[in-house]
Amino acid sequence: MDSIPVVAFRYYGRYGHFRKPYSNVSSLTYPFPPRTAIAGLLGAILGVPKEKVAGNFDESKMKVAVAIEKEIKTITHVTNFRQDSSGKVDYSIKRPKKDWTPKPLKRIPDWNKPINPYPMELLRNPSYLLYVSLNDKMSELTSRIKNERYVYTPCMGLSEFLAGLQYIPSEGVAKPLDPGEHEISSVVCKEECSLLIDRLKPEEGHHIQELKVPHLGTAERTFTYKRYLLNMVPKPLPVQMKVTPYQFGDEIITFL
Repeated sequence: MDSIPVVAFRYYGRYGHFRKPYSNVSSLTYPFPPRTAIAGLLGAILGVPKEKVAGNFDESKMKVAVAIEKEIKTITHVTNFRQDSSGKVDYSIKRPKKDWTPKPLKRIPDWNKPINPYPMELLRNPSYLLYVSLNDKMSELTSRIKNERYVYTPCMGLSEFLAGLQYIPSEGVAKPLDPGEHEISSVVCKEECSLLIDRLKPEEGHHIQELKVPHLGTAERTFTYKRYLLNMVPKPLPVQMKVTPYQFGDEIITFL
């Protein structure tokens, strides 16, 4: 298998939120950006229209690995939401052919509903290392990250949470390794590995989770999911890899 060109950069912010779709009143967050969210981030950097993001960054055109750089910490913030109509309009604006007189509506919408507080789980000071390989626009992506020339403002999940990007100078090539026992620095697909529990050291403070996370999406917002293993602290995972991992600098990574 050939080496893969990769651009590496830091993705960080003060707060972040990648909403779990099955959460209802309490909005929970994934601890790392799903592949679908990273596709949206790259679309913002390159100026790809929203409806074309899913097609431009599908599995055949984009590879991405995510490494946890800081321990995952969350807080619960009560967010106030209110639903307003377009204004206090209690009549129809449809004009008849002859003389016009206001026609009262049968159901007048509420125009000043009370504010409802909802708890929202937020990532606090999140920071990740992203390793991205594109079939197209790789040089443009590298240039825009280096020079901080983004078409749209990057965010950490929600538009209210602005994100920073920092280019990481590197040799820019991920080299394939043989399957087997490895210390993986990135989030790894559970189906592609088995965790070596006997290699874990409790005194090092591992905090390993298995999560079902969106993998691919469509323009109609339908998603497929994969299960991933991640360490909530920035420590590598000892695993038996069933597929090819990659050596990038001093780190061994796998793509989502």
